Amino acid sequence: MKIQSAVAIALSLLFSSSTLLSAENEAPTSSKLKIGIIAPLTGGVATWGKSVLAAMDLANVDSKTPAELIYQDEETCSATKALTAYTFLRTVKKVDIIVASCLEGAQAIAPIALRDKIPFFISGRSSHEFQDKNPNALSWLSLLDYEGDAIARLILEKGWKSGKAMVWSGYFGVQFAQGIKNAIAQQKLPFQYEIIEQAQGVPPSGGEVQRLLRGNTEVVFLMMSEPDAAFIVKQLRELKYVGQIILQSSMLQTYDPGARASFKGALQQKFPADEARFTEIRKRIQAKSSDEIADDFVFSYDGFSALLSEAAFCATEKTSSLEKCLKSQMRDEKWREGASGKFRFMKDGSTERPMVFKTITEAGFN
Repeated sequence: MKIQSAVAIALSLLFSSSTLLSAENEAPTSSKLKIGIIAPLTGGVATWGKSVLAAMDLANVDSKTPAELIYQDEETCSATKALTAYTFLRTVKKVDIIVASCLEGAQAIAPIALRDKIPFFISGRSSHEFQDKNPNALSWLSLLDYEGDAIARLILEKGWKSGKAMVWSGYFGVQFAQGIKNAIAQQKLPFQYEIIEQAQGVPPSGGEVQRLLRGNTEVVFLMMSEPDAAFIVKQLRELKYVGQIILQSSMLQTYDPGARASFKGALQQKFPADEARFTEIRKRIQAKSSDEIADDFVFSYDGFSALLSEAAFCATEKTSSLEKCLKSQMRDEKWREGASGKFRFMKDGSTERPMVFKTITEAGFN
């Protein structure tokens, strides 16, 4: 990946710095926790980042024990920006907890957070590979691997024999594509699968669209920004592509029917949410912001609510550090109910929740 060299340099500088805090993160004595939140607030996925931020802000307002929230921008999921943000939040703001958003940034931050013994959460999706390498990280969204498993079951159900995935070349896109590949291999499906990586932030070319159509491509998987995906879908339809299109479940970043019209007939994994609660929270967020709201806000509302609730308990717990207490309280594998439906935090730091495929229509989801 293109970001690896920059990340390696930044990591070496951070690990050699004497300014980072390395003492064990004891339960804070002040009345309010300080939580640092790193999210993409500018760039191609800013709608998603701002939605995550708004959801956590609302959960904080609704909490009986609100925290002091400090936000930092990682732009279009830049790992180097995320590292800079982490350093600022730890050394200058001296936060008690870190919440990262994009998997690229989380991948760079997780080893440092482990060294610093600071509670580390991810508001975006993770993967088994990431969790295996970074057992200190807890993600409140379902793993990308679960999406791969569900897609493999759909391939078996539909009897598809060939497909291609076009994904962002960053860690998140690669992990999404790999999750599908692993599930296909594990289920021993007779399915030809090709992965096409697209440079993040660079509009797809006509040649890349043509590559999707070479051979008998029965299904196309897309994981990139919403505008790029919309462009590809429109091009495929102009070229009379009659196969199925599947969007990665975090992709749609708007409730605007006009924008969603581009994806009419595509499939996307969704969660069986508490629709009344989901709608209520979305309206409250939209009332405070003129920006579009991404679907994933509801995960951040539920995840952050759980974090604040357990942190309030840990603030009174004097026998262990905040990091150890939160790990014990949150990775208990007990089912919780929220606006995003039923979910539970697993011991490895992943989150399990039921997800289903739905067809996207002009009006939203049927």
